[in-house]
Amino acid sequence: MKPLDPRLLRYSRSSRGFIFAEVILAALNALLIILQSAAIVDLVCRIFQSHTTVSQLRTRFLLVLTFFVLRGLLSIGSEYLAAFSSTRMRNELRIGLLDKILGGRSRAIFKEGPATISLLATKGIDNLDSYFSRFLPQLFIAAIVPLAVGLTITSEDLISGAIVLFTVPLIPLFGILIGRFTGAATEKRWQTMSLLSGYFLDLLSGLATLKVFGRSRKQEERLEEVGERYRAETMKVLKVSFLSSLALEVIATLSVALIAVSIGLRLVDGGLSLRTGLFILVLAPEVYWPIRQVALFFHAAADGVEAANRIFEILEEPESVGVEVLDTVTEIDWDQLTVEFPGRETLSIPSGRICAGQINLITGPSGAGKSTFLSIILGFNDNFIGQVRVRAGQSECEIRTLAPTSWRQQISWLPQEVNFPAATVREVLHQGNPDAIDSELIRQLSRVGLSPSELPKGLDTKLGTLTETLSVGQKRKIALARALMKPASILILDEPSASVDDVSEADIEQAITEEIQRGKIVILVSHRVKLMSGESAISFGVRS
Repeated sequence: MKPLDPRLLRYSRSSRGFIFAEVILAALNALLIILQSAAIVDLVCRIFQSHTTVSQLRTRFLLVLTFFVLRGLLSIGSEYLAAFSSTRMRNELRIGLLDKILGGRSRAIFKEGPATISLLATKGIDNLDSYFSRFLPQLFIAAIVPLAVGLTITSEDLISGAIVLFTVPLIPLFGILIGRFTGAATEKRWQTMSLLSGYFLDLLSGLATLKVFGRSRKQEERLEEVGERYRAETMKVLKVSFLSSLALEVIATLSVALIAVSIGLRLVDGGLSLRTGLFILVLAPEVYWPIRQVALFFHAAADGVEAANRIFEILEEPESVGVEVLDTVTEIDWDQLTVEFPGRETLSIPSGRICAGQINLITGPSGAGKSTFLSIILGFNDNFIGQVRVRAGQSECEIRTLAPTSWRQQISWLPQEVNFPAATVREVLHQGNPDAIDSELIRQLSRVGLSPSELPKGLDTKLGTLTETLSVGQKRKIALARALMKPASILILDEPSASVDDVSEADIEQAITEEIQRGKIVILVSHRVKLMSGESAISFGVRS
């Protein structure tokens, strides 16, 4: 990411006004620095050269004090503006990211995984606070103040201006060289943190199974190992940051010292007046200080910059250009599909056909491509070689030419891992059909073997909270009822009978049979023998 990435202006409207305001504040700051320095020098020279009494210099003292107060107020105003704008810009980026992900217009959820996306949307965007509230304001100050002060010094003394001209570039030069190491170390640290978050999420998801088989303790070593890697990468970033700060501090100090020596020698020789020499000495640190602060704040904002790079990559993903619309899909067939994954072997999915009026069963070992195939059907993955054709009566088109929103309206999906937002059972079921009345909600729950009387507060039972008391099987039934309620022509069910008893499994099988009889395409992923049996089942393997 560049110091001021143009993509920020595209994805955050607040950034435009913020940048304009910061440029104005930086210009005012440069003006106040020069005027304040001139007032201080004038005061000192009047005391030591003109021997003016303190009582006669009351106005001069008040003028210097006024400049200090104005700079303080300007600093407070700049910090308040930066904090306020940072909050707004981070909210805009978070909303844009979630809109892209939840709107189904990004494949990042399948490429990166839910843990990485959650990390980006929470800690990643929060880490941008240092970038917005500190680095960006300081960047404008460093672009305007040193230039204005340097020109002022040059107008007073060409020799001092030449020293400034040759020494100032050393700070950004060394900053860029060190920044490359910082960027590489930060990227590696972020990858380790993504790995840690993904592993922790997988561990939580399978904790019950690990407990049952007595393997939960074994995961402690692996979790500790990944955590130690994250600690080591963090320490590397901190080491580079401290060393770079020291290097830049030494360069700035030596540069000011070089100017001071030059002025001192000429003052002794009588080639420079006290007023001019003192004015340059007071101004000289103001040339280097803003640039040093930029380097310092860059290290503080490095995590946010890395997160912003990943966020912008997701926001700039090309969206599907499909415009075709089909109603009541009756058949889907495909040639052999080839899917490539970075760092993994190519996955091959054999040709096949699924159609309405029967159970279309997807089988195969873990890693064979079942989830990849479902992501292709759901329209989240179009990075494959081959064709998937969709038919509705006499109409036919390739799946990549379908309008994503219209296509997903045709699909009702039960995922393997069921998660709910903080809402009541009634609100969750209304996600499938907002117009359904309570009697219809109860009927759909009964179809999957769940009575509202089994729920603590019936349809008003809260889901998605820390105090949730429902079993895994009950939550799966609610999710299945929601899927059955949606008026869609394609029903995708991933392990619909997992964690339920035999009686409920029979109810679920009956409900699926009824959906088939209504002419829906039912795609079933299941390892349960009972659901796999029956004359209507067509089993095809999806293998690598």
